[in-house]
Amino acid sequence: MRNVIPILLVAATAFGVSVVAGQAASPIREILADHFRLSRIEAHEGQVTRKGTVLLLEADGIPAKKLRFVQANTKSPRFDVPDYARVEIRRDGRLTAEPGDMALPTGTRLAVNDLEVDSDRVHVLTHMLEPVRLPDGRQAHGCTEFVFAFDPGTLQRADTETVTSPIDQWLSPSAS
Repeated sequence: MRNVIPILLVAATAFGVSVVAGQAASPIREILADHFRLSRIEAHEGQVTRKGTVLLLEADGIPAKKLRFVQANTKSPRFDVPDYARVEIRRDGRLTAEPGDMALPTGTRLAVNDLEVDSDRVHVLTHMLEPVRLPDGRQAHGCTEFVFAFDPGTLQRADTETVTSPIDQWLSPSAS
């Protein structure tokens, strides 16, 4: 009898490391990747170096955690710490959020860092395009993970409108 070891793919991104089980990509993941094109963020200043889809936040007071960087030593590259304020939008439209370092106002422009699809959830990981002033007077970029819950089976049907509509109510695609 042979031992079977599951294959894991590890991809280094501008915002950490993503681990994906060795299985076929979900059709809805591919559709959402076209709808929400990913951006690349520079680990030096938090600036967007390749702009994908720009989203406008459609709610007020959404938390974000301050973008932070780590560096092992002065000769090593800087890496961002993938630390997002988690905001979950349930199937009934109610929101729960964990605390953040700042609150984002309606109309905040966000870039999409990553996109994850589970069997009943879509995760949209975002980064602010412009920094905001913190209570201590300094400016910082912030990161928020939006988690949208769906009925079981919805994401397997790959119905674009059913999946993107509730997301667009909170994060509407911007013309710029």
